[in-house]
Amino acid sequence: MKLSQLLAATALVLATASLPAAAQTARIGYVPVEEHPVGQGVNKFAELVAEKTGGRIELQKFGNGTLGNEPQMQSSIQGGILEVMVGPTSNLVGSIPEFLIFDLPFFYPDFAAVDKVMDGRVGDALFEKLDALNMVGLAYWDNGFRHMTNAVRPINSVDDVAGLNIRVIPNPLFISTFTALGANPVPLPYPELFTALETRAVDAQETPVGLIHSSRFYEVQDHLALTGHVYTPYLLLASKAWFDGLSAEDQALVMEAAHESAVYQRDLSRNDADRLIGLLEEEGMEVTRLSDEEMARMRETVAPVVEEFTETIGADLIQQAREDMGTAN
Repeated sequence: MKLSQLLAATALVLATASLPAAAQTARIGYVPVEEHPVGQGVNKFAELVAEKTGGRIELQKFGNGTLGNEPQMQSSIQGGILEVMVGPTSNLVGSIPEFLIFDLPFFYPDFAAVDKVMDGRVGDALFEKLDALNMVGLAYWDNGFRHMTNAVRPINSVDDVAGLNIRVIPNPLFISTFTALGANPVPLPYPELFTALETRAVDAQETPVGLIHSSRFYEVQDHLALTGHVYTPYLLLASKAWFDGLSAEDQALVMEAAHESAVYQRDLSRNDADRLIGLLEEEGMEVTRLSDEEMARMRETVAPVVEEFTETIGADLIQQAREDMGTAN
């Protein structure tokens, strides 16, 4: 080899060696649109991961159900096909019944109580159970308290719920709750909901105001009742195969980014709720707030459901949650 060729080859090797390592790409999937607090939380999480890892990990974002509905993505996470996703805790109850603690009706009085459970002993214990499903819990995100909408009548009392065909999450606790309230629960995957409402296959649905607005349910529903009957959080989940493949340093940085994104996403979601209720009213929805007496009647009506599922969830776990919230008897 000529000297000039040798020098050129050496320079190429040195230049290549000085280049930063190629970024490791990972996909993150979620069902809401990008404008929803989940979409904005995903943007923040991806930004924090890239920043903290110096660009070693790049998250490719797929919203609006592009990678499938939440149960489908969860299956992909478990199989190591998808790296990261955001989805509600309600999808996990078939495998980990203790997650039903987040579906108990009228169990959480406010956001402060919710955070004490998610960020305390109960939240940690539930995350530990994900290991058996080949998943890693990165953080709890906000999904807001759930409220009812329908196209039939305003809901001002428990009696107004009776007889409504209401779409519910395919989850036994939701089915039992709305059966107790006298409604006819219809389990449906979320992506099928708008069409079901539009065609009047169902009269009603129950989701947080963020989803009610971003999914444009006001186009097919006339009445919104601010019942706040259930708080179901979102989970930021990772595939165990992907997470375990990261270096210990990058695992810690991803966890750090997840916790910071949770603070951002929760604040965004919760602070936006009142504004969204106002926008829904502007779109023509009639918004009702039940009296304290009617809310008490609703709680009493579903109290047997809480008792029914206490054994499934675990009395000790429920007691821990009540102690951490300061609502223990």
